[in-house]
Amino acid sequence: MPTICVYIYYLVFQKNERRTSTVFDISYYKVFKKYLLFLGQFPKQSRWSSKFNVTVMTGSLLTFYFPAFAQIFTSLYEKDLGGMLEGMPVVASVSAVLIKLLNHEIYKENFEKMFDVIKKDWKLLNDKSQIHILEEITKQGNKIGEIYRTFVLSCMSGFIVIPLYPAFLDIIIPLNETRQRHQMFRLTYFLDENRYFYPIYFHSLWCSFVTVMIAVTIDSLYIQIVHHDCAIFAICGQNIITATGSTGVRINETYTEQFRQCLTMHKNALQLFEMLDDSSRRSFFFQILLTMVGMTITAVQAVINLHRPEEALRIGLFLVGQQFHLLIITLPGQVITDHSFELTNDIYRSMWYDMPINVQRILHMMQMRSSKPCKLTAGGIYEMNIENFGITFKTCVSYFMVLLSLKD
Repeated sequence: MPTICVYIYYLVFQKNERRTSTVFDISYYKVFKKYLLFLGQFPKQSRWSSKFNVTVMTGSLLTFYFPAFAQIFTSLYEKDLGGMLEGMPVVASVSAVLIKLLNHEIYKENFEKMFDVIKKDWKLLNDKSQIHILEEITKQGNKIGEIYRTFVLSCMSGFIVIPLYPAFLDIIIPLNETRQRHQMFRLTYFLDENRYFYPIYFHSLWCSFVTVMIAVTIDSLYIQIVHHDCAIFAICGQNIITATGSTGVRINETYTEQFRQCLTMHKNALQLFEMLDDSSRRSFFFQILLTMVGMTITAVQAVINLHRPEEALRIGLFLVGQQFHLLIITLPGQVITDHSFELTNDIYRSMWYDMPINVQRILHMMQMRSSKPCKLTAGGIYEMNIENFGITFKTCVSYFMVLLSLKD
């Protein structure tokens, strides 16, 4: 039933052009509209509104650098390693999300082209089996993005509530003296932290909110685009198996055209991959590097503060969020590698040997290209896959042990 409803919806989708002005009219992409509007990255957003929102986001993150760097330099002067470690993860995390936002702004035209390609793919596919494949794989990407957004926002909620815990206890179980309060981050504002607790707290709260919103929006959109490309590879492979298995294919010349269309579909999937890789490889290089630095230092902080449960919990939530972020930007690279290579197996499974020579040549071309799977990279030197995620995690643990030994 869900597949039939989707099929009927896209028949209407094809006929009503005004309802399909952007890819965000598709149900799986609607959720991104409000997020992209907030970041100033929505394609149909006015130029003034877009520039204003980007300026506000960028300016908010830049204001976080001042107390973070002040914390680092004052701690260095005082030879306080623990204090210095407090500021470095903040600088690393803010820098990583700032790179995400500015990279999306720089390659905004590329992303709009990708949105157009996705919209056209949804409009042109009118076969029930094709729509079913596209819907199922897109739904997988949508689910991963939803889990990611929910998880990170939940971690942020816990992270921002913990500093208010003493204030709540003062109201519920008052003492003869005010309980000591701690900020979300131990940064240097050169202000009386007791007197200006709430202004400092709300500044940290706003900057943390902006940081998380940028991360979950751009990463979720990246996941969705990757899964759409994977769906096109899967549809292409399914079409080859279906067409080669049909009876009477030897004498029906229309199948030649069908295989040419399949070749075009494969070409479009590769072009979408190349646009995505070109738009993200430089950004991912710095994101991976900064996330590694942030994870390593945050892990050291968590161990140092084990004797203070509230601090350890706060830092632990920050660490878990960083680890999940590293996983979520790595996982789609593995997914697209697997799906692009699976096309080779689909061609092998097909009855290609019963095809006319001209069709076999088309299949041979596709087979040669798909034997070299699509690999998203960070800077062209680090492949985004689960194996490298494990290596990166082990590297962070090694650096963590080194820093911990220096602390001792």
